[in-house]
Amino acid sequence: MEARNLKITGLTELSAGHYLVELENSFSTMPLPGQFVHIKVPPFFLRRPFSIAGGDAEKIRVLFRVAGEGTRALSCMEPGDELNVIGPLGTPFPVREEWKKAFIVAGGTGAAPLLFLSSRLLSEGREALFFYGAREAGHIMFRLLPPGVDFIFTTQDGSYGEKGLVTGPFEKMLRDGLLPDVIYAGGPHGLLKNVAGLSASYRVPAFVTLENRMACGTGLCYGCVTKIRSGDGWDYRRVCKDGPVFDAADIEWEES
Repeated sequence: MEARNLKITGLTELSAGHYLVELENSFSTMPLPGQFVHIKVPPFFLRRPFSIAGGDAEKIRVLFRVAGEGTRALSCMEPGDELNVIGPLGTPFPVREEWKKAFIVAGGTGAAPLLFLSSRLLSEGREALFFYGAREAGHIMFRLLPPGVDFIFTTQDGSYGEKGLVTGPFEKMLRDGLLPDVIYAGGPHGLLKNVAGLSASYRVPAFVTLENRMACGTGLCYGCVTKIRSGDGWDYRRVCKDGPVFDAADIEWEES
């Protein structure tokens, strides 16, 4: 974990209220899919966590939606401006040698770390089928999908792809017996809970990234805890420090 002043090298509005910001990378540790950065957006005091949507030795990409004053201020910044950034933070998605075929399930901006992950999987010669759901066609980040990834889109209003929730075609694929070696998911709580239930039913391991509200982002304040099964009981784990990636089977979904 390091704190760096990183220069904005690009800021693009992808669709109404959705942005991609590109930062120079001067961290000594390479970011991994599933990790996040904690950004101080002037003039606000509290930092805001953002999943890393892509990164290498030269740059880090962050996908965000304008949801409040902080993200609105970030959307108004310009290339050349600097941001104080702490990172890379959190635990990445596990990737095992024996997992050759992955299903990736994403909703909304929860797709950010999964875009990064899919790029890594493809670069390693693995198969990845990307299920991506949004409210309407304008919210689907077409240009961010890595070349070569297979995908299935859904929109709630039917304006693009299949109409309905993204878990629909995902569940149908499992029901038809086309099982992957592993499932990765990110997005709203309901989507993640559904994915966890299906992974248990079909006995396919699943790993999800949680989006609990954070304050410090470094594990000191215990403000982002979630219930995790531990032995015969449960324990509180910090999403920022122990996560944000967790084994879906370990999460107490009814109380998280």
